[in-house]
Amino acid sequence: MRHTALLMAVILWGSTALAGGNRATAQGPSEQFATAEAMRVVPKGATITDTTCKSIDVGFSSRYQCTITYSP
Repeated sequence: MRHTALLMAVILWGSTALAGGNRATAQGPSEQFATAEAMRVVPKGATITDTTCKSIDVGFSSRYQCTITYSP
């Protein structure tokens, strides 16, 4: 239950970026913000090969989750 509350707090107010296996994913209040956050964890010198974003409805607002695929 505690992890769920923390996850909801991150989804509603903060941003988070995760990287692994040639992909970086982040969430934010806009596509531009989420993309920029994901790019922060892409390794230096990597080539970005794809960027996708999706809208996530949370309560009465939307957030965006963007994933960047890259090659090392």
